[in-house]
Amino acid sequence: MDLTIKTPEQLELIISRHRDARKMGTELCKEAMAELSTRTVKGFNLKLAIDHLSEAAKTGVPTDFKRIAIAAGVFDEDSQTWGNWATGALKLDRLCIYCAYHRLPQLTAMLGNAGGKTSDAVCEGFLKGLDAAGVEYSGEARVIYEEHRKTCIDWGKTA
Repeated sequence: MDLTIKTPEQLELIISRHRDARKMGTELCKEAMAELSTRTVKGFNLKLAIDHLSEAAKTGVPTDFKRIAIAAGVFDEDSQTWGNWATGALKLDRLCIYCAYHRLPQLTAMLGNAGGKTSDAVCEGFLKGLDAAGVEYSGEARVIYEEHRKTCIDWGKTA
């Protein structure tokens, strides 16, 4: 199957069907994840977002949604007004899928609210990203989130 002709939405559908069947390790699913990671959609450049989150992990300093939106090409603070539309354009599930496929820690754990605080909504959203990537977890959302953040920072020290 030539995945290069598939839209990002079609690739996400392939991945979600494999996730639902608990077959994320199949070759087709892996190829769909790899192809999805090459796509820039509505200004969202996945590679730039990963670079930004990797830098946050390396420095041990969490980032926020506005800074990643700027880094990923979704938001231009000189010409646009910040709003919920920007966070919706970030495609955080794609970041989680990318990290799972490339055997990286779940770098979206380096995201928080402005000022470095992390709300319960951020922790719950993080779990949705883990679900999208087929990553198993159990426990309270905040505890899982904090464990993944620590893993990111530990990884960043050696990356």
